[in-house]
Amino acid sequence: MHRESFHTPWRLYGLAALALAALLLGGCASFGDKPPVYEKDGVRYGVTKGTFRSRWWNYYQRGCSYLDGGYYKEAEQDFRAALQGRAKDQRWPRTYGLHFIPEYFPNRELGIALYHQQQVDESLRRLESSLEQRFSARAAFYLGEARKVWLAGNGKDAAPPEIEITSPAGGAVVGAAEVTLEGIARDDTFVSSIKIDQQDIDVRVSAAAVPFKRTVPLNPLQNTIRVEVADLTGKTSVVNIPIVSDVDGPLVSFDVPVVLPGALRGVAFDPSGIAVLRVAGKEAALAPSEEGTVTFAVELAKEDMTPPLRFECLDKLGNSTNGEPPLDLLVLNPRFPEVVFSSGPGDCVPLGGGLYALLVNGESIAVAAVPVQQGGVTIEMSNIREGQQYYMDEIVVALKVQADSPVRDIELNGQPVPVFPGRNSMRMSRRMRLEPGDNPLTAKAVDAGGAEGVDQKTVRREPDVTDMTKGKLAVAFLGGVGATTYPEAEADVEYILNALAATEPVQKRFSVVDRSLLQDILAEQNLSEALASSKNKLALGKLIPAELMIAARVRRDQESIEILLEGISTETAVRILPQVEVAGPYADLDRLIEELGIRLAQELPRVRGRVLQWDQPEITTDLNAAQGIRDSLKCLVFRTEPVTHPDTGESLGEKPVILGTGLINNVTEKFSTAEILPLEEEQGLVTPNIEAGHHVVIK
Repeated sequence: MHRESFHTPWRLYGLAALALAALLLGGCASFGDKPPVYEKDGVRYGVTKGTFRSRWWNYYQRGCSYLDGGYYKEAEQDFRAALQGRAKDQRWPRTYGLHFIPEYFPNRELGIALYHQQQVDESLRRLESSLEQRFSARAAFYLGEARKVWLAGNGKDAAPPEIEITSPAGGAVVGAAEVTLEGIARDDTFVSSIKIDQQDIDVRVSAAAVPFKRTVPLNPLQNTIRVEVADLTGKTSVVNIPIVSDVDGPLVSFDVPVVLPGALRGVAFDPSGIAVLRVAGKEAALAPSEEGTVTFAVELAKEDMTPPLRFECLDKLGNSTNGEPPLDLLVLNPRFPEVVFSSGPGDCVPLGGGLYALLVNGESIAVAAVPVQQGGVTIEMSNIREGQQYYMDEIVVALKVQADSPVRDIELNGQPVPVFPGRNSMRMSRRMRLEPGDNPLTAKAVDAGGAEGVDQKTVRREPDVTDMTKGKLAVAFLGGVGATTYPEAEADVEYILNALAATEPVQKRFSVVDRSLLQDILAEQNLSEALASSKNKLALGKLIPAELMIAARVRRDQESIEILLEGISTETAVRILPQVEVAGPYADLDRLIEELGIRLAQELPRVRGRVLQWDQPEITTDLNAAQGIRDSLKCLVFRTEPVTHPDTGESLGEKPVILGTGLINNVTEKFSTAEILPLEEEQGLVTPNIEAGHHVVIK
């Protein structure tokens, strides 16, 4: 017993020694072998940041590296291993303690790896599962690619897409310069793209049915809106919707000569019908005539003719034409009560405002509202003054045309205006949109003999509060964050952010900080570390001359690229920009950047509202969560002052007066609150004078 126990340990030690020797011999036998190295173009793939400890996030990171290099089988194995540890796709999952990673999408990345290995059925399941858990543009793009392969192999796509327009009806007449088009695109497999008048509608994920909605600008009169839908196999369908935009006031032509007191007669026409015509406040009698016109007549006594004598004609859509009738002579002097008619200019003295005095022996006996026609063609934008400033985005241009022969054609800024056949004199109006800044206006008329008259003027639209530089959110595009493994990563990020800052939607929506001003600041920063914690974000935000700082995460593999933007308040370090992302073929990079600019502007809409309560230093507004309002967004509080022309009393719009800037600090389903920041003036900080009912707009 004692002897056996004495020798047993030595027997075990001997077995262990033999095993160790075998391992050593085996190691010596394979001493010349090395683990495989995954390298392309000088870049190593299948790598991780830090030590590989066989945790789910290690497998995910290494799998992404394999995938970027095109090592799909190795990537597949790592993603399956990652899914064993954590099965849900998400952003910013916690790894351990207070450590997080920006994204974790093992289902998506496994689906992509399988797609590249032609395992399409499981690829589809994985990509669809990823999108159900958390949307990503990269998953949506590769799902579309996988569906194309599946459709090509199964021959399922039999018919082109169908397009249903729910509003407006074809041939509709709208009394506006734009229309909201709504409909549904359907396909027996998957709708992949929708275009309205060559403008893309955002189809985030290809689907069998995709609803769409878009506000479409219209030209005056006849329009055709083109809707084009394509499916994943390239089959297309097109629908053309005719729409009439009636932004013209009625055509009005007075019978001449006109002598008052007496009857004022003429004809009027509008496609929607004439609702009413008044002269000096008196409603004219209307009688249907040929070709949809109406004749009118109104009796005017001497007491009705207090200058200026004006008329107004409205159509059934609310458009109006107004002005002064083409009076040859208007008797005003009670010492000469009889009607005096002059067919020539006579001895006239201009009184201003379009009025002329007729003199007899040096005494005024009458006032002519319009001088007698001197031959040829004249056209006048009668309510437009050269250099006029407007505080509105739409104005009405009144046209007055007079010719020796019947008027044949009229144009306003190259767009045709309806005319009365056979009439020498007519009045009409048209609503026109104004762009910020100077707007040239050109009116032209041609008579039957080819004689031409032109009137040219320039008006200016002053900036709305949303157009003012101080009314725009100041944005700084910082750079790229996150690990990348492809060689051109830094150059791609620079190109993307510079091109993004120059896109039209970004320029209109934001005040973009010149990136050259950020170089010295960013040269001293590790951007990924600077954005890793609230403390670091606040420290960086104090250095950035902007209100919103945006960083990009760019992921590029052998064929595609994904761009994701993150926006952070420089004042609170709160992430105020939802994930804005695009993905697609690298060859389509410029198109993707344009799409990214549109989405970025759409995610921060310029929502307007009213102040409900002022409880210094905080306001309560009717802006709410349903409108996309979020904590740490900035807003402007302003009031408006009506602006009228000093001579005519015509409304020129409302001038905005900014009262202060607010930082939104609480958002509910029905209202929000914001802390108002003091105004900086020469005498120091001043508390703004705000009242309930004042306006508020997201900066």
